[in-house]
Amino acid sequence: MEFTCEKKDLQTGVSAVEKIVATRSTLPIIGYILFDAGKNNLKISANNLEIGIELGIKSKVVKDGSVLVPAKTFSGIVSKLPSQNVSFKLTEKGTMKISYDQSNFNVHTLPPDEFPVLPKVKGAKSFNIEPQLFSDMIRQTIFAVSNSEDKYVLTGVLLEFGKSEQSGDPSNFRMVATDGYRLAKRAEKVKLKEEIKGGVIVPARALSEVLRIIDLGKGEEDVTVSFSPEQISFKINNVYLVSRIIQGQFPDYKQVIPKKSSTKISTNTKTFLESAERAAVIAAGSANIVRFEIKNGKLHLFASTPDVGTVDEVLEAQIKGEIKSQIAFNIRLIIDVLKAIKSDRVVVELSENLGPGLIKEDGPGNYAYVVMPIRTQELG
Repeated sequence: MEFTCEKKDLQTGVSAVEKIVATRSTLPIIGYILFDAGKNNLKISANNLEIGIELGIKSKVVKDGSVLVPAKTFSGIVSKLPSQNVSFKLTEKGTMKISYDQSNFNVHTLPPDEFPVLPKVKGAKSFNIEPQLFSDMIRQTIFAVSNSEDKYVLTGVLLEFGKSEQSGDPSNFRMVATDGYRLAKRAEKVKLKEEIKGGVIVPARALSEVLRIIDLGKGEEDVTVSFSPEQISFKINNVYLVSRIIQGQFPDYKQVIPKKSSTKISTNTKTFLESAERAAVIAAGSANIVRFEIKNGKLHLFASTPDVGTVDEVLEAQIKGEIKSQIAFNIRLIIDVLKAIKSDRVVVELSENLGPGLIKEDGPGNYAYVVMPIRTQELG
């Protein structure tokens, strides 16, 4: 096996696959990257048995072959190589000789025989989606997944297909995430065959890799999504990523989204985020609790921590409905969604009897974020 490639092309490829490599495993072989050279084409892949990835790298292949290289060591070497053409040759002793200028590395390798084959999704349903749109949908939902393995089904994002059951929602593709305290939903209408219906739960880690690959590639090609009841794959430019699907019943999110509100608050998104982040400094010492109050036609964010201090952030806002509203939220959950909202103005809808708050983009939006309030002594 022998090939030559540009350092920057190789580093881009290795960066894309190394995040998949398992650093701690009872199966040492999945700590390696597979190099497969043939037909003047170099492919590299990694597989941690939950997520697998394969991509092509521009290279001049002198001799076909395949080999496993230790991911951590190889990534460290590639990142430090000079920006030029680098040669790679598998020696008879089973080491990979990496040559540049008058210098070289020799890295121990393993034969590829027992490396787990990257699975192809069998009997899959497929659709294409524009990369920037898919990226936006992931960003606006993924942060709301649960980090607790006790709520395993909530550690993924629901991809739901078909006509929406909610009135006024013309979408045929929705992404939903929740951790039990908040819920994020983004809906879109995409080109979808009628037979594609139902939903699958995709691990958040797989979607975060998809996001990273889209950002790395910045390509114009659509993302091809293919899924079966067991697996899902994403084809992004020259990258193929496959992941298992989380089995289980996702909560009925439609029951959580409030259908009416008693108060609607519209304010500038950037100003709201900056105020929330300042309030969070004081609230950090009191479980991140910030009280939202409406006084004299303005929105107040109030937080208090004994022996630390208080903060009263006042925001200009357009307020409709009940004007003496008061409710408390975990401010970190509010900050998360304000960072994800793309519109200049944001709408906060509050309901009576300390019901959940609904946060939306101002205007005819397709994004909804539900957050549960916190009951405090002041609120009863």
